[in-house]
Amino acid sequence: MADKAEKTKVDLGQIPWWGKILAGVLGGVVLVKYTPILECLTLFFYVLCVPVMLFTAFGLVSSGTLEGMTRGWSSTAQEINRRVNAKINAAKAA
Repeated sequence: MADKAEKTKVDLGQIPWWGKILAGVLGGVVLVKYTPILECLTLFFYVLCVPVMLFTAFGLVSSGTLEGMTRGWSSTAQEINRRVNAKINAAKAA
C-alpha cells in the first residue's frame, strides 16, 4: 500500500512543468465544456444561498421586533416606576 503511494508521488513528480499546465488547462476545458457548471452554480444558488438569505432576513426582522418590544416594555415599566415613586415621595412630603 505504501509502495503505491510512493510510486504515485514519484510519477507525479516526474511530470514536467509544462505537462502540469497542460493537464490543468485540459481539465478546465473538459470541466467547462462537458459539465453543466453554470447549471450547477445556479442550482447551488437556489438550493443554498436563497434559503440562507431568506432565513437571515426573517432573523433580522424577528430580532428587530423582539428588541423593539423589549425596549418599549422596559421604557414603559421605567416610566410607571418613576410616576409611582414621584407620587410616593409627594405623599411622604405632605
